[in-house]
Amino acid sequence: MSSAEASFLAIGLSHHTAPVEVREQAALSDDLVRTHLEKLRSEGICEEALIVSTCNRVELYAVGHAGSPSLIKGWLRQFHGPSGDTLDRYLVCREGRDAVVHLFQVASSLDSLVIGEPQILGQVKQAVRLAEESGSLGRWLGALSRASFSVAKRVRTETAVGRFRIGIGNAGVDLARQIFGDLKGKHALLIGVGEMGQQVATALQQDGLARLAIMNRTHERAVELARELRGVAVPLDQLDSELPKADIVITAIGGQTPLISKERVRNALRDRNYLPLFLVDLAVPRNIDPSVGSLEDAYLFNIDDLTQVLERGRESRETAALEGSRIVEEEADRFLLSLREVELGPSIGRITRHAEELRQREIERAGLADLTPEQREHVEAMTRALVKKLLDSPLRSIREAARTGDTEKVATLLSPWEEQ
Repeated sequence: MSSAEASFLAIGLSHHTAPVEVREQAALSDDLVRTHLEKLRSEGICEEALIVSTCNRVELYAVGHAGSPSLIKGWLRQFHGPSGDTLDRYLVCREGRDAVVHLFQVASSLDSLVIGEPQILGQVKQAVRLAEESGSLGRWLGALSRASFSVAKRVRTETAVGRFRIGIGNAGVDLARQIFGDLKGKHALLIGVGEMGQQVATALQQDGLARLAIMNRTHERAVELARELRGVAVPLDQLDSELPKADIVITAIGGQTPLISKERVRNALRDRNYLPLFLVDLAVPRNIDPSVGSLEDAYLFNIDDLTQVLERGRESRETAALEGSRIVEEEADRFLLSLREVELGPSIGRITRHAEELRQREIERAGLADLTPEQREHVEAMTRALVKKLLDSPLRSIREAARTGDTEKVATLLSPWEEQ
């Protein structure tokens, strides 16, 4: 195992280990991600860092030292669940090759709630950009993140993982049908223009909505999306007058506190004569107060509630995912082998430089001043070729030992040259 491989870490929680109420407590905005990345490096917690924070996961990828895992877990203890307890029991820690494989799986959407969904790769790329801006993406994490993009592309190209139509949008439509049956003639309100919200709104539009109203904190973005989806943009400050008009409400807007309270929904239900109101909260942290679900005519679902719908077709997706996992394992081995050779670079450079110095010294000692330029060039070419042939076997042995992880053999083979 190379030193770079040994120092890779992945620590965090996801939809596999933590419910939505815990994930929303740990979720980080872009500004908070930058703040934490700077802190992780400045306090010596890890050497390089990358944070992926989405509605389904908050994970730190790092290059660290011997004490990094415990230091990182200490840093994570500042985050607390809804009951005030630390998040330790929800965390999974991966080291070395396991951390590499995990990032490849995440970027390839093999670890997603919906296997094959395309959003996660963009979210990983955004995490990489934030790490670059914060100066926390160094030599090794930079190489790892670039490799994860290539692996994700190969998985989507060579497997059927990304070809399934089942997704958040269709799941939202299926749930709405359970409440209303036929969606034709229904009115929907989309709050937030994030990708998942757009998916649900698009799927609903295709199912025959009569009207789609779109709100966003930046009204210009709502206007743009309304033009795209044949909807109408409504200012966010008109939420109270718009809620009673909507049969379906989809929220996917950033914010640390719920935008839609129980009282707001109770008033909307009264104004619509207690006709059923279907609400889907796709945000983490959540946009709709969870207590809204206790109202008799309000049907509230969050992102975890969509899991049951998404289970349909999972078997076929998982069959394709097996092939994707094989690619991930293969690419992880290839990446780690490349790291071992990269780490040998300085040592091999010293060997070749030392051999070149010896060659030049011996040519000078040979007293070749009387040679013609043509003869001199012939001697230069011959001695360079001789040195190259002499070094070929030992350098191949060193590289092979590095590839197989035989660090003791590498050290033994390098020792005569390190002493020069």
